[in-house]
Order: sequence, then C-alpha cells, then structure tokens
Amino acid sequence: MDRVVAIDFGSTYTKGVLLDCGSPGIIAVAYTPSTVATDITIGLRRVLAELRDRSGVDVRRVPALACSSAAGGLRIAVIGLVPALSLEAAQRAALGAGARIVGAYGYKLTARTLGELVRTQPDIVLLAGGTDGGDEQNILHNAAALASSPSSAPVIVAGNECVLQECVALLRNAGKTVLPASNLLPEIDRIEAAPVHDIIRELFIGRITHAKGIDRARHHLDLAGDIIPTPSAVLEATRLVAEGTDDASGLGDTIVVDVGGATTDVYSIASGAPSRPGVITRGLPELRRKRTVEGDLGMRVNALSIVERCGCGNLLELVVSAGYPAPLAAADMSAYAARISERTDHLPASDAERAFDDALGRAAVRTAVRRHAGKLREIYTAAGFVLVQEGKDLSSVAAIVGVGGVLAHGGNARFVLEGALDQSGDPHSVLPREPALYLDKRYVLYAVGLLSTVSPKAALAIAREALMPL
Repeated sequence: MDRVVAIDFGSTYTKGVLLDCGSPGIIAVAYTPSTVATDITIGLRRVLAELRDRSGVDVRRVPALACSSAAGGLRIAVIGLVPALSLEAAQRAALGAGARIVGAYGYKLTARTLGELVRTQPDIVLLAGGTDGGDEQNILHNAAALASSPSSAPVIVAGNECVLQECVALLRNAGKTVLPASNLLPEIDRIEAAPVHDIIRELFIGRITHAKGIDRARHHLDLAGDIIPTPSAVLEATRLVAEGTDDASGLGDTIVVDVGGATTDVYSIASGAPSRPGVITRGLPELRRKRTVEGDLGMRVNALSIVERCGCGNLLELVVSAGYPAPLAAADMSAYAARISERTDHLPASDAERAFDDALGRAAVRTAVRRHAGKLREIYTAAGFVLVQEGKDLSSVAAIVGVGGVLAHGGNARFVLEGALDQSGDPHSVLPREPALYLDKRYVLYAVGLLSTVSPKAALAIAREALMPL
C-alpha cells in the first residue's frame, strides 16, 4: 500500500490521518467532534472531506485502518478469586486488551455484587479464579450466579481448568454466550493473557462494533483490516517505538502517557525487573506490555478529583513552577476546576488558566505514572532489612512520550511531562530518572499502531517523524 488512511473513532473526537507508506510520512491530519450520539459516520465524513481538501487525494479510495473507543470504549466486568492474584490477573488482561473495566469483583458474587455487575451493563464478562488444580468452588459459584442473572453479556471463562467445562455447561444451559479460554493464572507466578486477549479482540470485532454502530463506517471506508480498540493500537505503537523492527532499532524501554479529558492512560514496554542488586520481588509477575487507566485523573471531567487528591496548596506550588508570577488563592484553583468539569470543552483563556491547566496536567501525569509503576519498601527479616519490590521498576526507561491536549496545545509540554520523573532523590523510588522526553503533537500514535500491523517499517519511520523531542 502506497498510502493508508488511519481513523480513530473516539468518544470526544473522530480523528484521521493520511499516511504515505512509500516515502514514509504524514500527508494530512484532520479531526472533528465525534457524532456517536446520532450517527458516527457524520463525523467520519467530515474527517474524510477535510483530509481530501488538505491533500487533494480521494481518500475514500485509499485503504483504511481503524480503531475505536467510541460510546465509552470496550466495557468489561472482571471476576476473580483473591484480589491480589486471579482478580488482579484478570484486570491486567482486560486492560492489555484495550478494555475499560467497569466492575471488578473478588471472591464469591453476592446478590449485591451481582446486582452491581448487571447494572454496569458490560459488553463482556471475564470470569477467572483458581490456579490449575487449586480452588474450584469459588469459580463454580460465580458461574452459577452469572447463569441465573439477567446479564446478556458474553462470558469468557478463564479459570481453573479442572472445572472449566463444568462452568461452561452451567452458563450455556442458561442460554448465555460462553467462550472458554485457558487459565489466566495457571500457576501462582505465571500469567497467560494472550488467549484472553485474542478472544476479547474477536468479540470486539464481531459484536461490539456492530452493537455500537461503529461497523457502519465500513460503507464509507475501504477497510484493509478489522476495527480494533484504540488502546490496543496505542499499546502496539508503544511496543514498536520501544523495540523497533528487525532492521531498525527503537528507543528502548518506553512509557506513553495519554492525558485525556476524563482519564489518564499509561502504557509501558519494559520488563520492570529490579535495577539494583539484592531486591526481592513480590506479587504477580509484571507483563512487559502493560496498560493502566486512571479514571479519576482527567483534565476536564475529573479536574475536581485531581484537586482533591493533590491538594490546592500543592497545585498552587505547581502553578508558580509553571511560570505564573502572580499570587493566587486556593479558591481560584477550586473554582477553575469546578468550572471546567462542567464545561468539558473549555480552553484556557488567560495566562492564569493556562498555568492552572499545566499544573493539573503535571499532577495527573505524576499520579498516574506512580500508580502504574511499582514501589520499594524495606522489610525486616531474620537476616536483617531487605528491599522488596512490588510492581514495575521504571527507573531506567529510555523514553517517555506524551499525548493529550494539555501537552499538544499547551505552552509548557515539558513541564507537564516531567511530572513522570523521579525528582525527589528518594533512593527507594522506581520512577523514571533520566529518560528522553517526546511529544506526539499531531495525535498520530494510534495511526502508528494501526499501520504497524501491515507495514512496521513505514510505521516506525512515521513515528520518528511525528514524535517531537522536548
């Protein structure tokens, strides 16, 4: 393919980019508010018309690749046994497949928790629990509870293989759509997420896009592949940027931070192994490809949540650090956060508001990356104090890429993205220390991920053009 159109159907914006694959580069970029509530193709047609006007190319005849997080994205409820083990494994698998977790339930489902699950109206239910040969009763109880519930969501069963067929039979006999998978947590220290990822992808392609009307886009695009979840495309782009191709090196271990209006998503490609000798790891093994979503850290919808978690005093210190010279009161910060949480399309209209946005963005980045990374703590043993690591050690990552409006359209992208760094000098910190910082200023990382599935060499070249060093 000499040229490709990449489309992202977002909940807020529908975005498109026309890519040259022969002499790899970006020909044109366009975006418009999404029209999910009415007809998703209205926004698509506007994007295609803008790409045509900017490039002079009849883009409807160009092969297209597409991803979507429209209508809230892929909604999934996860069920496991022990919160720190099978439930945690299920959540990691769901997030890695590009889903948004709308409910997470450990141990046995009760009437109350089952009612909560049904009210969330998930697109998919992921039922896990028990290592192979381990606990059987919990997952059998939960399968029976789901079988008796009014939920119509397809159920992926990925728990103890000793009772897999029994769980499947309980659900199928109740008329549920059931998809069996190998155990997510076959052993206490091993996560096998790939089979679940494959099933979630097939469900998204075959059912979810149709249910949400996204597949109507096929009438306006010459689709060369399946429509996939947008986070999956971004995670694939992160992998390509980090690892490169057979004949071109990548940046090395990489983090992508996407600061959105409602959430802040963090992606990492890194083993997360301890970077110093003598550290003991504890908990589930980390996936090299990891994604987390912080639903309480959004630049607009959840601005008040950022203020609550970080405190007005700390945020005002960041406002000063962002370069705003005049003194401001805590009430100013709270009032601004309240206003933009109601008017989510608000753009900063003064130096003070731009400084407020930069402070909120830096706080969101800092909190999200801290949650995504692991932590070190000292514990006392018979042999003395030892350091125990839970989660990923990201202190040595080579690069951090920033995505989002506060980064692309604000005036202080480096200041915002530096929130991810370890600047405390804490010897127990596992946050990045000296990575190179980059900005996806034109919002094309999703397109890089889509293109990488058919032309990784061209996708990497376009990523190198698109990512602006800070």
